[in-house]
Amino acid sequence: MLKLLPQEESLRLRTFFEDAGYAEANLRRNLGAPELPSRNLRNLPRLLDRTSSPTLVNVLLRWFWLHRTQTIAEIAGLIPDEILALLLKSGLLEANGDELAASVMLLPFEGFLVASDHPSAIEAQEAEMVLWPNPTSKFLARFAVRRHSSATLDLGTGSGILSLGAARHSDIVIATDLNARAVTFAQFNARLNGIENVEVVVGDCFAPVSDRRFDLILSNPPFFITPQTDYLFCENSMELDGLCRRLVKEAPTYLNEGGYMEMLCEWAQISGQPWEERIKEWLEGTGCDVWVMKGLTQDPAEYAQHRIREVSQDSSRDSELYDGYMNYYRQRGVEAIHDGLIVMRRREGNNWIRIEEVPKTPTGELGELILSTFAAHDLLQAMTEDEKLLAIRPQLAPNVRLEQICKAGGSQWRAESLTLRLISGFPFHMAMQPLVAEFLATCDGSQTADEAIQAFAATAGAPIEQVRRECLMMIRKLIERGFIVLAPEA
Repeated sequence: MLKLLPQEESLRLRTFFEDAGYAEANLRRNLGAPELPSRNLRNLPRLLDRTSSPTLVNVLLRWFWLHRTQTIAEIAGLIPDEILALLLKSGLLEANGDELAASVMLLPFEGFLVASDHPSAIEAQEAEMVLWPNPTSKFLARFAVRRHSSATLDLGTGSGILSLGAARHSDIVIATDLNARAVTFAQFNARLNGIENVEVVVGDCFAPVSDRRFDLILSNPPFFITPQTDYLFCENSMELDGLCRRLVKEAPTYLNEGGYMEMLCEWAQISGQPWEERIKEWLEGTGCDVWVMKGLTQDPAEYAQHRIREVSQDSSRDSELYDGYMNYYRQRGVEAIHDGLIVMRRREGNNWIRIEEVPKTPTGELGELILSTFAAHDLLQAMTEDEKLLAIRPQLAPNVRLEQICKAGGSQWRAESLTLRLISGFPFHMAMQPLVAEFLATCDGSQTADEAIQAFAATAGAPIEQVRRECLMMIRKLIERGFIVLAPEA
């Protein structure tokens, strides 16, 4: 089992890995792609071949990525004795005679070095295995709000990857997990990365922090909707999506005013009920503004096959498991399973709820996108009266572009379409007419909306009342989508 080293020894280990080049860029360079050995992919021979040269980084990759045993003779002259002693003392390596084997996988991510169980733990059906930083945890890390937080909660921390990132902008991070092994890994990873403001405790849901309040809550809970509870990291004992509903209902109690909760989740669509209605019921009466971003939708059969492949390497049980999954869904009227991100902000007053399907390829500073989107809704709520909206100085956001598509014809290019597009965040886009595009170009922060609209009406030769009504409607939509922001005050 992993053992916490004194801070000085942890620093020496971390520096050793850094100097050895055990980093994301070198994983791609040495392995060709940062993929794990997989029975399904049959990629182990290729990965072993690419790490066959007797170099220090290849020795580390074979231990901490490929999970291969190596002898003392094979590593001779590559690892200093004092470092080898620390690897054994910390539990990262285990000795069996003259053979040395890694007890964990080490994954470099965003400047951190993260210890977790190796994927072989799934094949061994270890219920308390600790998952490595996977696509979902990396996705939530990208969306995490990165402003100062007096206290942050990482609920269901696993390896602690979200805590490590949150520690950079938090006075203190409390990381919790029902799995005692996960608590050990998260404590080890904080110490290995030289982070001292993370406290890790064991417990279920909000029980370990019942007397605390937070500016930020991050949660990547075990949200799989399955009939079994074989693995703590992905499955839970509550019916369907009951755990995610519970967390949404309980979270506001633990948020400071203005505090955010961000949670990845899945929810079921039940026969006869639109998916929006089910998720909206979770949110009603929470005292929070909420943005729900729906991502992937799968039918039960597709979902069952996908989850079985993730949690079982034994194909001999595929039919048995699939039948169990499908009976579970049919008995409960499940028509589809959706995944997404729920962001809640505690705020007194008249709360708003925004539920939508979003494009699947967001880019840029996504934590900042969360803050700017909530700020846009605040602005719209404060500008319900046309007179107030007419007085603002609208300005196109820096990430707005106008895209024109032309078609060749008659020996010349003819404009076919105009599209207003965001090039970072979610790639929202809107079709534009040329005259409207010209109006938006005048939204540069130098004049009020009223002044821009009056000039536009004069140019178009249209009645001012009609132009004002249509322009204000468009401005509201563009503010909501992030195309228009307020010009900074002089």
